[in-house]
Amino acid sequence: MKRFSFLLLLLVVMSGLVFANGQKGASGIKIGVVLPDASEERWANQDGAFFKTELEKLGAGYEFEILFSEGDESKEKQNVEALIAKGAKVIIITAHGNGGASVAAAHAEDVVVVAHDRMAKSASDVADYYTTFNSWNVGKAMGKHLVDSAKAAGFSASNKADLAIFAGRVVDWPNATYFFGGAFEELQPNLSMFNIVNQNPAPFLALKKYTEATFDDSAKDALQAAMLPIDTDWNPETAGIKAAGVVAQIKKTSDTIFVLAPNDDTSAAIRQEFAKMATPYAKYYTTGQDASNVTLASLMGDTVTGKGTQTMTVFKDVSKLVKDSVAIAKNVVDGIDGLTGLTSGPSIDGAKTAYSPIDTLLATNPQLTYDTIFATGYKSEMNPDFGDIDFSPYK
Repeated sequence: MKRFSFLLLLLVVMSGLVFANGQKGASGIKIGVVLPDASEERWANQDGAFFKTELEKLGAGYEFEILFSEGDESKEKQNVEALIAKGAKVIIITAHGNGGASVAAAHAEDVVVVAHDRMAKSASDVADYYTTFNSWNVGKAMGKHLVDSAKAAGFSASNKADLAIFAGRVVDWPNATYFFGGAFEELQPNLSMFNIVNQNPAPFLALKKYTEATFDDSAKDALQAAMLPIDTDWNPETAGIKAAGVVAQIKKTSDTIFVLAPNDDTSAAIRQEFAKMATPYAKYYTTGQDASNVTLASLMGDTVTGKGTQTMTVFKDVSKLVKDSVAIAKNVVDGIDGLTGLTSGPSIDGAKTAYSPIDTLLATNPQLTYDTIFATGYKSEMNPDFGDIDFSPYK
């Protein structure tokens, strides 16, 4: 049995993509990181790369290892157990599902859990710390963009524009629900200026105006019930299928449509379906978040690489979120409260929470996009995805 357990542990470590103090296969760690999927740009090339950089800065005494779970919850739990077996005192995890099994495995060994960007919890246990962007404010920025743009275009209760509504993965709590709730804090008082083109508008029209301060279990239930039929699972293919369903039965009342899309990848898939209409909308406003390359190209005026027009995105600087997660892990290793030196928010589900800042980028202000993304070096102008953009006017 011991030999079998050893071989299983060895297989888990070797089969995942591993960063360990910059060397593959290092042992004797203090900090373990588990990310969902190395095949996704964000986790491998953004969070994963930033974690490697920030953890290497800590030096001796903060040895680390990063594992990817290939979008498999059982592999995720195995990765957590493998890192604990190597001596990890704190686990930073972005859960693929709810993360409950991984939290239980860590807490069974008195290991502290930092839920990075996504909450990790079960019905009876929750991560010790949660690093996130203020998801409610991300949603508010999306809703505000749609409302402000509609008002600026002259729409009103007597001159309605069309509105299509989509949501993130309902089980991604609290992120997706907070995004949706924040958006509807802005949309709900202004729904009279929109004609909702989804198959069943009733659940959206029935929603009350909720705020982060007044959010409670009844608000959670109402928002999630409205989200279920439009749950994209954060998946572009699923989002495209949901959008195709809307397009197939749509009754246009305007030549302009406003689309609440939950993130950049789903936003691109949704607008591509709307573009297939026999008579597409003349004007298309849509939201997103994450500042993907496709979206950045669109915001900078390249609608070919940008797969059409996206009018806004919420930029969440992942490098800052990673720094917060690493700072908590360092504090834990040092034996002090994890939130020492960080900006804290209200506790969520019992997890101590740290908030990172956000920025709103608009197609109407490419200069801000350039200054925020490219001038800072967050992304390179030389990336082939941006090859058809003339950056010279913004320098």
